Amino acid sequence: MKRTRLAALLLPLLFLSACGDQTSEKDFFAMDTAMQFKITGAKAEELAVSCEQYINSLDTLLSRTNADSVIWKLNHGEQTATDEIYPYVSKAYEMSQKTEGAYDPTVAPLTDLWGIGTDNAHVPAQREIDAALAKTGLDKMTLDDAAKSIKLAAGTEIDLGGIAKGEAADRCAAIVREGGASGLLALGGNIYAVGTNEGKPWKIGIADPDNSTSYVATVALTDLSAVTTGDYERYFEQNGVRYHHVFDPATGYPAQTDVRSVTILGDISAECDAYSTALFVMGREKGLEYSNAHGIAAIFITKDKKIYASHTVASLTDLQVTGEGYGYVQ
Repeated sequence: MKRTRLAALLLPLLFLSACGDQTSEKDFFAMDTAMQFKITGAKAEELAVSCEQYINSLDTLLSRTNADSVIWKLNHGEQTATDEIYPYVSKAYEMSQKTEGAYDPTVAPLTDLWGIGTDNAHVPAQREIDAALAKTGLDKMTLDDAAKSIKLAAGTEIDLGGIAKGEAADRCAAIVREGGASGLLALGGNIYAVGTNEGKPWKIGIADPDNSTSYVATVALTDLSAVTTGDYERYFEQNGVRYHHVFDPATGYPAQTDVRSVTILGDISAECDAYSTALFVMGREKGLEYSNAHGIAAIFITKDKKIYASHTVASLTDLQVTGEGYGYVQ
C-alpha cells in the first residue's frame, strides 16, 4: 500500500566534512514520495547519483501506475516475464505469511475502492468491500520459485508499496557502505542511518501524530533503519468519522485499533516496512506480544498518548520521550 510515511523528523541534517571528504545532498521525488539524501565521503556525489538511479529504476519496475512496468502488466493480465520482480514479490509473500496476513501485498483492490489520498475518497458500500475482499489474500497468488513465475487470480493485483521503499533503502544503504561513506537516507518515512554522524549515532525524531512537524520521542541509530506507519499520513473524514489508509485485510476497512503510529527499527528496511504495517493492524496489545515473541524492535504510540516499546528496542537504541509537553508518556 502506498503511503507517504514521513513520520520521522530528521534532527541533525548537517554533515561536517572530514579532510578529503565531500558532502552530497539530494532532494527528489520518486515512489510517490519526497526523498532526501545526505552522504559524506570521498565519492559522495557519485554514490548519491547511483542511489537515485537505482531508486528510479526500481520505481519503474514496481510501479502500479506505470503501464510499462512489470507489475502493471502482471496486474492487468498481460503475459510478461516476472523474473525481475520475483525477489520482491517473494519477499512480500514471505512477510505476509510471517504476519499471518496482517501485512498483505494484495490489498490493491481495497486501496483503489476507498480512494484514500485521492479526490475520490469515500466509504464504499459493504457489497463493494466484500467484492474487493474476494480478490485479496495470498491464496490468490501462485509463486513458482524454480521458474521465477507469478500467477494471479482474476481481478487480483499486487501492490508492493508496503516494502518497495524498504527495498530501495536497503540497496542504497549498501551502496553508501560499499563506497566507504556515511549518510542519512530518507525515503519518505523510511529512514536509513548509514554509519555515524561524526562518530556519534544519528538522532531521529518520531513524529507527533497530532502534528507531524513535531516529534514526541527520539532514537539514536547507527547502521539501522527506522520505518513508521501512522494513521495521520493519509486520511479523510466523512460524517464525523476519520478513515485512514492502513487497511485491515480481514475486514476491508481501515484498521480499527488503539494505535496512532508504529515505528520499527532494524537493519533490513524492507522487513521494517512490512512489520510497521502489520503491527499497526494488530494493535498495541497483540502487536507488542508479537514483537516480543519475534525479537522485533517496535515503538507504539497509542490514542491515549502513551508510548510503548518492545523488549528489543533497548538493545538497539536509546529511546528518549520528548513529548511530555504534548501529553505523551512512556
